[in-house]
Amino acid sequence: MSLDGFTDIAAVDELPDKGFVVKAADDVQIVLARYDGGVHAVENLCSHAFARFDGGRLRGYRLMCPLHGACFDIRTGATMGPPAAHGIRSFPVEIVDDRVFVKLEA
Repeated sequence: MSLDGFTDIAAVDELPDKGFVVKAADDVQIVLARYDGGVHAVENLCSHAFARFDGGRLRGYRLMCPLHGACFDIRTGATMGPPAAHGIRSFPVEIVDDRVFVKLEA
């Protein structure tokens, strides 16, 4: 398997079950979430008021912004609740040898 364009961003064991961590890759802040057997990556920037998700919550696949409660699908970045009207960037993820790789071009 080729990992061209992917960046090694974290070890799988750094990710909490049903939670998330924030990592930086190439000057992009990334939310990495492990949920229901999958690892997902979205940009750490709410599309509503441009707040960071660092103090937010993950409920199922819903990533909630701590500022105004906007919700996004951690799998796709799609908006799941107001006040956000637009989704956030999501990134392809590959797991190789217990390492998480994220493709930043999307």
